[in-house]
Amino acid sequence: MAEWWEIKLNPKKLNKMLKEELSRIEEDEQYGVMYDFRLIAAGRYYMYLGNFDEGKKYILKAIEAKKKDIEESIKEYGYESRAVATDKTRLAKMYRWIGEIEKLKQECFEAVKIFRKVYEEGKKADRTFVLRPEGSSYFYVLWADAEYYLGNYQMAVDVKKVFAKNTTGIVSSALAEYILKNDAQALKNQIKILVEGIIEFRCEPDYDTNVYDPWHWYEEAKKIAGLPGIFSIFDPSPPILPVC
Repeated sequence: MAEWWEIKLNPKKLNKMLKEELSRIEEDEQYGVMYDFRLIAAGRYYMYLGNFDEGKKYILKAIEAKKKDIEESIKEYGYESRAVATDKTRLAKMYRWIGEIEKLKQECFEAVKIFRKVYEEGKKADRTFVLRPEGSSYFYVLWADAEYYLGNYQMAVDVKKVFAKNTTGIVSSALAEYILKNDAQALKNQIKILVEGIIEFRCEPDYDTNVYDPWHWYEEAKKIAGLPGIFSIFDPSPPILPVC
């Protein structure tokens, strides 16, 4: 019987999805392209099958693909742009899966400077993404994620308040709030919600990696709670808010 925090995956189904993803990646390579979302999927599938070395290899490939995306965004939109800030946060989250914490923090540090500047400039100019934040969920969710990983917990909570119309919620903001309040029970409840949601909606491990990314935050919540998970394999640091 599974523990309350566990999600039991079907190895046969995972292997099938992995095989299909690897076939797509091989086809992409024939055309000289790499898509980070495919590589992330393969990396996570490998990890949930227990092959962490191979999983890390594909996450590293995803990181290289995302770096190229950022280079293209800089050329098209400039460095201080929403596109660069959000992609830097996505890149940072990839580093989390392989325990590269310093690189994660560096990307988040750069992203946060851009997020804050772009937001303040947007307020002055009455930009749509400020006036109607619900239409730019990716901006606020990833901004909160970046603040969270820098330990700017109050700022992560404040970003969620700005994005008050978001009915889905921002998990990183919630985790930040539990840490600030030292509320282990709320963290435990959040993990249960993530588990129930992933199971109910049958979210695959690579579901919505661009924005809400429930499997990422499921692993992050377990990590800070001191529960077994992938992040603990690559990052031996102690839990922030143990639930047991």
